[in-house]
Amino acid sequence: MLEKKVYEAFTKIVGERHISQDLAVMDTYAFQWCNEIEGAQRGEEPQRFGVRPLAVVLPESTEQVQSIVKLCNEHDVTFKAFCTGMGPWAGVSDPRAIQIDLRRMNRIIEVDEKNMYAVIEPYVTNAELQSELFEFGLMHHAQGAGPQTAPLASHTSFVGPGFTSPYTGFSARNVLGVEWVLPEGEILRLGSFDHSGKWFTGDGPGISLRGIMRGWLGTYGGLGVFTKAAIRLFSWPAPKDWKWKTSGTIPDYDWDVPPYWQMYVLNFEEWEEYQKAMYELSDREVTMVATTSAPEGLAALFTNTKQDAIETIFAGLLAKTRNYIVMLVAAHTQREFDFRTKLVRLIMEKYGGNDLIAEGVTTPMPMHYGETVRNMLGGHAFRFSNCFQSTHGGMDTISMAVRLAQLNQPIKQKYIDKGVIGDDRGLGIWITSYESGHMAHMEAPTVYDPTDIESCLGYAAYQDDCNQLDLDNALGMPFFIVGDEVHNFYAKRAMNYPDWLRKIKGAFDPNGVSDPSHYVKGVEKKK
Repeated sequence: MLEKKVYEAFTKIVGERHISQDLAVMDTYAFQWCNEIEGAQRGEEPQRFGVRPLAVVLPESTEQVQSIVKLCNEHDVTFKAFCTGMGPWAGVSDPRAIQIDLRRMNRIIEVDEKNMYAVIEPYVTNAELQSELFEFGLMHHAQGAGPQTAPLASHTSFVGPGFTSPYTGFSARNVLGVEWVLPEGEILRLGSFDHSGKWFTGDGPGISLRGIMRGWLGTYGGLGVFTKAAIRLFSWPAPKDWKWKTSGTIPDYDWDVPPYWQMYVLNFEEWEEYQKAMYELSDREVTMVATTSAPEGLAALFTNTKQDAIETIFAGLLAKTRNYIVMLVAAHTQREFDFRTKLVRLIMEKYGGNDLIAEGVTTPMPMHYGETVRNMLGGHAFRFSNCFQSTHGGMDTISMAVRLAQLNQPIKQKYIDKGVIGDDRGLGIWITSYESGHMAHMEAPTVYDPTDIESCLGYAAYQDDCNQLDLDNALGMPFFIVGDEVHNFYAKRAMNYPDWLRKIKGAFDPNGVSDPSHYVKGVEKKK
């Protein structure tokens, strides 16, 4: 437990109601999805519980966050900020650490309809923000983790793909400004806000700090606390008078699909035809969604229960499905819709594809349209197990994503044959394009049993093999490069980039109090 005087100092900042060191409460923060995999990779016994924080504090303002951070520096206490939290990167790693839970900072501060940006606090969720944006005919880029998670965390600190990425891009590329409490307690605002009072741009003349702030993957909470973020918005592709309407109950709720929307599952016999079609569909800007998974994944996407998914598989889905693209055409007007759907048909025919929806092989219900734009379909992967994790994730071209999918299959099959991961015949992948095909990535979601030690160890070994594959074949840096050891693995063949990360960490966090476990350690702590 924290020393009494230190605990009292934190209490003075946030009030007695908003601080706790109750062990039962602390364990709820230590219990995280995929902790068991990181433990296995460190050579520890796999378990869901990570390090228990000494205390949890819940600030309500930037000024309180600043005071907490300064106090951590004064008393040599490590901290990790936490929004909605999902995975071990949200937890602490140091036994002498506190968790800064930002759930009281939950305001949508501004929606600028004309300049198309929103300013949000950490605990605003994708669902809450999108609900407000409909009134303006706008949408934001919501990360694939789901509607219950925080867009601020993804935009400022952690990766950032989503189902609408062909249209809305990648979280790192949509940040227009931030309010940032640095590891020593200084408040830094990036972007145009300090100059104009508006958040319309994240960069101005001269050197940009955006790369230091998060780069491609983010610092996973290892470089301070973000208390506000301005994020780019996009036009919501529906008529202005359309309203979001639902009926029924989960999992079989109904949703009024906008009038100019059409879902396709374009199926291609060979990867070559798939790749050409993906390039052209993305480049022509006809689709808001263009994503690929395994045939088993398709069964999960467009069903509502595990039983339905299994019955769909046994009804012949696997035999009729090859390399497919789940597409969503979404338009504002009838003319735009007619043009886009005609292009889809022409491209499909050009590359010898067929539409599995038109043929009745799979049938998305109205709710699945809603699940797609809410970035909820990723959660359907939990149908087959209560846990999965992904390997790979390099961001490059569509052709590299396809190559990575092909090279991954025999590696994955090796661990399937050992019986330690779920059997998707090695085809379990997720590919999406970004920004009209300018980029793409491929990751390999993999089901394992978190209650079985051999399964956890098997998945960890599979992930290590995937990292080696990426390194040996120049297939990009994977999503889950976390901690010094994994960064060091890539260092020699990637221009020793971790040396620069450590210089940044040391310069911004000389006392080492911003938890470095999923970023890098900087210089030694001051004595």
